[in-house]
Amino acid sequence: MSPNRLRVGVVGLGIGQAHLLAYVLDPDRFEVVAIAEPDRERRDRGAADWGVPAVPSLDDLLNFELDVVDLCTPPALHEQQCLTVLESGRHVICEKPLVATLGALERLEAAEVAATGRLMPIFQYRFGRGISQAKAVIDAGLGGPLRLATSETSWCRGSDYYSAAWRGTWSGEGGGAVFGHGTHAHDLISYLAGPLTSVTGQVATLVNDIETEDTATGFGRTTDGGLVSMAVTLGSVHEITRLRFSFQHVSIESSTAPYEPGDGSWRFDWDDDALADEAEGIWAAMRETPSGFGGQLEAFHRAVTTGADLPVTLADARRALELVMGWYESARTGSAVPLPSSR
Repeated sequence: MSPNRLRVGVVGLGIGQAHLLAYVLDPDRFEVVAIAEPDRERRDRGAADWGVPAVPSLDDLLNFELDVVDLCTPPALHEQQCLTVLESGRHVICEKPLVATLGALERLEAAEVAATGRLMPIFQYRFGRGISQAKAVIDAGLGGPLRLATSETSWCRGSDYYSAAWRGTWSGEGGGAVFGHGTHAHDLISYLAGPLTSVTGQVATLVNDIETEDTATGFGRTTDGGLVSMAVTLGSVHEITRLRFSFQHVSIESSTAPYEPGDGSWRFDWDDDALADEAEGIWAAMRETPSGFGGQLEAFHRAVTTGADLPVTLADARRALELVMGWYESARTGSAVPLPSSR
């Protein structure tokens, strides 16, 4: 057992189940101490399934000896819960979307600076074999300038998904498909191709009877002049997530696994055999790491036990939020919106 094993408490047993599995599969780095869930039936089932104490609230969870609290709760709760955990002296991991306003994000930024703990937002799609290979060759400069990047988030969400009262509402979620679903693929575009300098967006509610959008298209430009096209719908019969990048020297295409596109085999088509050989050399030297939540949590453990940078930061959350805010503003005004936000 590692002397740097982190003691974890998880709040929320929806997507929190996937987080719990990732912790349990990495026992040398993490020990799940307790879980919190307000719903009695789900809480009792969670205690039986995971073999740890289960309590009704975050406040109850903080009575345990913990190093990390992982928040898998509705978005409207995130700001105050993150502040509470940081004030308690623990590290905090928080599901996306982190918060819905720049004011809330700035309060979290200030709280993290003042705290002994650190705050990591979740963007688990960054972790996997295919995306790691893409990131490595792009960062090495083998691709050359970006010409076009496209993302497609085609998922399916029906009335059963929206049976939770907070879903599909501006007050409960802060946004719709752009904010809570497409954000994964949009983050990958910025992660691989660099931040956008502008966005033009359209939104529509075409699938479900909800307040927020469930279908959207967005267009942008990166700092090196490349163009970006993004599409998201929650009304696709067949679910996929797909990304494609056309650089000067290489075309890169992701797998289409809807919820883990960063993993699996990505396709790389080079215009120069020497560059292809150089890429193979880079990939051969790379360490194999877990995909998805497991990969992000492993990188988090390394960061907090060595003092290294977090794998995902509040700066990443800010960039994602500014893109969403710009997209919504463009949809309202019909004009392109410059990024980053000046507000």
